[in-house]
Amino acid sequence: MIKRLITTLSLICLALGAYAEAKYMTIEMVNGSRISFLLADNPVITYQNGSLVVNNDTKTTYSFDDVKNYHFTESNDSGVDALNANELRLVWIDNETIEVQNGQPNSGIVITAINGVMASQTKTDAEGKATVKIPSKAGVYIITVGRQSFKFIRKN
Repeated sequence: MIKRLITTLSLICLALGAYAEAKYMTIEMVNGSRISFLLADNPVITYQNGSLVVNNDTKTTYSFDDVKNYHFTESNDSGVDALNANELRLVWIDNETIEVQNGQPNSGIVITAINGVMASQTKTDAEGKATVKIPSKAGVYIITVGRQSFKFIRKN
């Protein structure tokens, strides 16, 4: 009777544990920092040349020497709120280019120097994406995408 009760309770616990599904993959670094990836974004995890590589919107590489462990969790352990799939994103491609993602289709994008001089202007495509060349001159700039504005500093 006791064995049957313990077996039944164990099966119930397993069923409840299976119901709680992992939503994030978290990489814990040796220095104590944590990076979480939302599994709904379908990150691709591979191992290349002694590194852990995560391909998501961008490719990020972590040396095995710097990674303490990685695991799957229900919550975001990084302490950084996850981005909503529909939120406007500005992604730095390199020192000369920013990619706008999730903007409104055909939305205006303007980069203005802090003194009010327009440095560049473009529009998002039908999917709300655009590649924007940032000014090469050092300074403080405002990038406006539709109704949202962000300040950035260009250092040389």
